[in-house]
Amino acid sequence: MRYLRVALLILLFFFAMLFFVQNHELLSKTVKLHLEIFGAEFTSTDIPYYLIVLLGFLAGGFIALIYLLGEKIRMNGEVKRCKAKIADLEKEITSLRNMPLEDDSLGLNTSSQEEQESR
Repeated sequence: MRYLRVALLILLFFFAMLFFVQNHELLSKTVKLHLEIFGAEFTSTDIPYYLIVLLGFLAGGFIALIYLLGEKIRMNGEVKRCKAKIADLEKEITSLRNMPLEDDSLGLNTSSQEEQESR
């Protein structure tokens, strides 16, 4: 599984580099971003396209990382709760195994017991 993951990462890196090399001329062009919100205007300096693509990729990776870390923390809590419940249930099973058996708990008919005792 580890080798498959490494191979997939190498393929991803290869195709990303291939994309950037084949589109170098187009990605080197610059763009000026403009935002107007609530009467305020914001304008950026000239930014190359490749920087926008790279920052978008990094932002997506960072958001995915934060989401997965939150999910991992939640799952670790769930595992701890399940382990505690399993331990409690195992204690209960052990205590039930060590209890002496009684006739009433077996569901024997008491009238047949009385007949056997009278003989």
